[in-house]
Amino acid sequence: MSGALLLENKLHHEYWRRKSGQTTVVSTENATYGSAEGYPFVNCIDDSGATSFRVDSSLKKAFITITFPVATTINGFAIYGHNLTRNQGIKILYDTDTSGNIDTDFKGTPYTSNTYKPADNLYSPFGAVFDASVSVRRLTIETVGWGENSYISILSMGHWLTDHVEISAPFIPPSFTPYKASIKRNNNANYLSSDVKKVPQKISIKLQHFSEADLYTTTDSAQYTKINGHLKTYPFIDYAGYFLSHYPFFFMYNKDAAGSNDNKISEQQKLYFCTIDGSLKQPSYSSPTLLNWSINAIGYIQ
Repeated sequence: MSGALLLENKLHHEYWRRKSGQTTVVSTENATYGSAEGYPFVNCIDDSGATSFRVDSSLKKAFITITFPVATTINGFAIYGHNLTRNQGIKILYDTDTSGNIDTDFKGTPYTSNTYKPADNLYSPFGAVFDASVSVRRLTIETVGWGENSYISILSMGHWLTDHVEISAPFIPPSFTPYKASIKRNNNANYLSSDVKKVPQKISIKLQHFSEADLYTTTDSAQYTKINGHLKTYPFIDYAGYFLSHYPFFFMYNKDAAGSNDNKISEQQKLYFCTIDGSLKQPSYSSPTLLNWSINAIGYIQ
């Protein structure tokens, strides 16, 4: 299956960590603030699942405008940690400069609009890969249909890598979140309250069938970024190795699903929110000329 990796959260790395530019949250009445008190928008781009962004209960809608300090390559997004239903989501608009209105749609097959919603009511991660990469200077993110308790914990927007990203059996698809129940008794053998915990899944992501030269390619515009204060276009091995090791990332295992638009959307929204399991391995030769890169990760579904 043809997969995709969203390694660098440009909202976090190119905006939040740089602490430059300006984030503006505007209500439908053009007020100066549209987020709930204690739940600002930056909570969902700080790469922490312990914080969240909510909209002011009296408004239920906000327009968040982000201006990047430099043009930033984006071709998709992903969301983890939310309670949005299939009738709630976000709308995304962008502009390539800092003047005029922000009114260009992010669209991508099979999506036909710039509004993105989860496929079900199970609070699973969701996202999209757009048709093309765009050099973005400004973004507007609009909340759609939110209630007073709606929230998002992590919003990642950046560049999905698709070359050589595959997954092969055996693996566990992110169909539902498994739980572990711990049954306890007191000294009299009477049952106590049970602990129920989500069980993250161990997965092996495989970057397959690429040459040594592919490790050092600098053709992907996503690899133009700042690492350790140095802005340049990094070779693929340095770019992927750094962000896989240092930050959580998203893995989509079936980007090119066949069938109806609804089926394609459903497959694109089957995501893992991952961290490296232990340490990151190095690529290894699977033949005299080709390499494989096995990435052991812990994947969270909900």
